[in-house]
Amino acid sequence: MSMINYNAGWTQWDDMIKYSPAPFHRRRLILKLADELSFNSVLDVGCGNGELLLALNRHRAVSRLVGADIAERVITENRTVFPTFEFHQLDVGATWLPEQFDLVVCSEVIEHVADYQQALRHLRQMCSRYLILTVPSGKVFPIDRMMGHYRHFAPDELCQALRQADFEPERVWLWGFPFHTLYKHLINRSPESSVQRFSTGVYTTTDRLIAKLVTWLFYLNLCHLGAQLVVRARVI
Repeated sequence: MSMINYNAGWTQWDDMIKYSPAPFHRRRLILKLADELSFNSVLDVGCGNGELLLALNRHRAVSRLVGADIAERVITENRTVFPTFEFHQLDVGATWLPEQFDLVVCSEVIEHVADYQQALRHLRQMCSRYLILTVPSGKVFPIDRMMGHYRHFAPDELCQALRQADFEPERVWLWGFPFHTLYKHLINRSPESSVQRFSTGVYTTTDRLIAKLVTWLFYLNLCHLGAQLVVRARVI
């Protein structure tokens, strides 16, 4: 993985994942794609603080919800906060869990992995039916570098890599134009201060209000243009 300290990061990113507009809408799009599928078990690779698993649990009945993350600290905390879910420490760039799940979700992870093709092969080892993947597309901004991104992906490039890992892409979306795109440009006008305010620590009441307003604005984004790439693939 990249040199970001993920154990330290998860002492700071909790409110960002809960309240920031982009993570909220990624969870919404993932749930939309999952709604079209039948599955009994889910693995969220790069689960962080468990917000996606919680959203899935609230959204529909799933027999087994499992999260995996590179950060040992957040896995330990999740086991206390969500005692009915399962959690495992996992560096998907290096290895995989020795079991398979109907649906594997991997959101905003493989851009952090030096050998993303190997990460896709590891995801395939854990997937028996479907994969839902989100990654950034387009320009790699300064904040992206600060957060440990090695690369961003074009749709054709990612689909080719998925096929090489024995997945067949079924749904491929670019999402986020114009407001998510504008948001990325604005926060990168002063990347250090943006990271300090919105990516570290507790959100103030004002921060939450700003996040809520931008979240509602993001509902107007288009599903065929933008810098957010969303893919659902099936196992070949």
